[in-house]
Amino acid sequence: MSTPTTKVLMSAGNPAGRKLEELLVEIAEDLRIKNDALEADPSPTSRAVRINNLGILDCLALAGVRQLDTLRRLDLIGPDRGPGGAPRIGAGAADVPASTAGIAPEPVAAPTVTSGPDQVVPAPTVLPAT
Repeated sequence: MSTPTTKVLMSAGNPAGRKLEELLVEIAEDLRIKNDALEADPSPTSRAVRINNLGILDCLALAGVRQLDTLRRLDLIGPDRGPGGAPRIGAGAADVPASTAGIAPEPVAAPTVTSGPDQVVPAPTVLPAT
């Protein structure tokens, strides 16, 4: 696998990049629009794609929850100084107390995602060899 040469997320090395939380919202909106356009197609493939898209939307929502948890934790350490400022954690960060009051060490737990019988993806049709 090659290393990407174009960075997307905002960072010290890419100050013009985008914030993850904003990208997640935009991607979800685009995917909802694409999914809505498939509603009129009753084919099994369209139904399977719509179900897959709904699963992807669930994953994007979970990613958003985790990102908001990250931002909350970072805000408890100190204010965001922007991509050109000193980082709050990691390399180059000022010393942060080992025990920061009010910050639980556990990340947000992933919710259980269940699928009902109406979300069963039909098996592909196998045609006999000719």
